[in-house]
Amino acid sequence: MFFILSKILAVFLKPLTWVIALLLISFFTKRKKLKRITAIGAITLLIFFSNQYISNRVMLWWEYKPVPISELETYDVGIVFSGVTRASIDPRDRIYFREGADRITHALQLYNQGRIKHIIVTGGKNFQQKSEYLAADRLKSFLTMAGVPDSAITVEREAVNTYENALKTKAILEKDFPNQKYLLITSAFHMRRSLLCMQKQEIEVKPFAAGFITGRPTTTFEDILVPKSESIGRWEVLIKEVIGIATYRIMGYL
Repeated sequence: MFFILSKILAVFLKPLTWVIALLLISFFTKRKKLKRITAIGAITLLIFFSNQYISNRVMLWWEYKPVPISELETYDVGIVFSGVTRASIDPRDRIYFREGADRITHALQLYNQGRIKHIIVTGGKNFQQKSEYLAADRLKSFLTMAGVPDSAITVEREAVNTYENALKTKAILEKDFPNQKYLLITSAFHMRRSLLCMQKQEIEVKPFAAGFITGRPTTTFEDILVPKSESIGRWEVLIKEVIGIATYRIMGYL
């Protein structure tokens, strides 16, 4: 139930939802003052949320910073949160990645360079996934195709959110890898919530951010004045994470 409610809530927290709502009010209301205010509000919000410079600066502040691989120690376990593949596309004879695939490609690189000795991939199904083709299994398939042996991969198939990722990973660590060194590998925008969930489970991990959606801050004409749809997408990601953390606190997950 919580999973379903969180998805419904996310729809109403999207900047474009706010813009469309204001435009609809402006279109249908007969009150001239309200019509003008809502129209101006919709345009103002659209300009603000589509500004590349603003969204980039805010997300640069939010995202965890990248760590040079040369500065990493050797970790017994690398923990990878899934959620970067798609199961709704046929044929099923390949793996379809979406944004954030760096989570698993960087885990593969770290394994090949000897920075992690074992990989745990955690994640089950949601609205876009089918039970016979779970997220963690898809990531394992990628790793094995890249040459990682089965013995170096542990799959957790049940978790449907970040809280369950941490909870179910804890059980694996306590059973098979107690008192060892752990590296948490997830998207930079997702790292704050992920770390809080791991801390709630009293798991000490080193963060390794991947899947960055921002770049270096620039002050070009295009960034400052040209509206970009990807800027709206960044705000949606940020709002989702902030609301996610707030909701997790209310639910006692953090």
